[in-house]
Amino acid sequence: MKRLLVWVLCLLLTGCGGKQPADWSAFIPEEEERLVIYTSHPRSVYEPVIKEFEERTGLWVQVETGGTAELLERLEAERDQPVCDLLFGGGADSLTARRELFSPYISPQAEYLDAALCCGDGSWSAFSVVPVVLVYNPVLVRINPPSGWASLLDPVWRGRIAFASPLVSGGSYTALATMKQVLPDEENVLEAFYRNLDGRVLSEISAVVDEVAGAVADGSCTIGVTLESSALEAVEAGLDVALLYPEEGTSVVVDGMAVIAGCTHEANARRFIDFALGEDAQRHLAEKCWRRPVRSGLSPEETEMTILDYDLDRAAAERDAILQQWRELEGQQ
Repeated sequence: MKRLLVWVLCLLLTGCGGKQPADWSAFIPEEEERLVIYTSHPRSVYEPVIKEFEERTGLWVQVETGGTAELLERLEAERDQPVCDLLFGGGADSLTARRELFSPYISPQAEYLDAALCCGDGSWSAFSVVPVVLVYNPVLVRINPPSGWASLLDPVWRGRIAFASPLVSGGSYTALATMKQVLPDEENVLEAFYRNLDGRVLSEISAVVDEVAGAVADGSCTIGVTLESSALEAVEAGLDVALLYPEEGTSVVVDGMAVIAGCTHEANARRFIDFALGEDAQRHLAEKCWRRPVRSGLSPEETEMTILDYDLDRAAAERDAILQQWRELEGQQ
């Protein structure tokens, strides 16, 4: 709201009677009133939370968006002169792998969270819980739908799988790490899966449900790998998407947020984490965003889902190697 008011004032001051434009610096908030956030969340998740935070605190928030992997690369490039104050979004495995980029902070709100979902050293804070799921088009896939992770290696689905690049999406990286942990590695799982994609790789994970739902029109990607929240939202919207939890079990990974080491507005970044973990923001997640909150007492109804004993430390340790192998596979196309 504050940014909108500034823009309107600038138009009024610069558009009347040919007068000289006003000095825009007069409308820029003081340094202590600013916060720069990089986020991988979809607009439907981040916008209401950030808007409410601005209204309650009077702070001015600048938002830059992108996939988790690309935002982490950007933070690394800016490490000596940080531009961002807070990374909002990203799986715990990806954040743990790059914890050196963050300034540890344990919010006073942590006492209201499930301890199992918290990061012990405070390098990142939990925000929501995001299971990885499979989806398929029930109009086109009426017989023998996929059942689990092993289905993604079945040649019958070759070229018909919607999957976003793990070089962009943290959710896709979690999916790959999950496959490696749950499937026998008789052949290289990563290579077998990439071969089954047949060169079809999406630029963002939010496009997966659209590809699957739109398969009725072009008959292309009839199954996909995405996050539970995206699948539930698509089902509620009446799209041609059905959700299934892999029979082998799936990873239920915390989606987090972290203060950037050496950032300019660290106190404001910490205030945002406190707000995002508060009851109002967490209740909004559960009621409006199809996400599982991390605050105790707000969890949604239980679903019939087998939860994999996902090795977070292993997934974090293997991240660079897995992403490098993916780059090499892409280079062979």
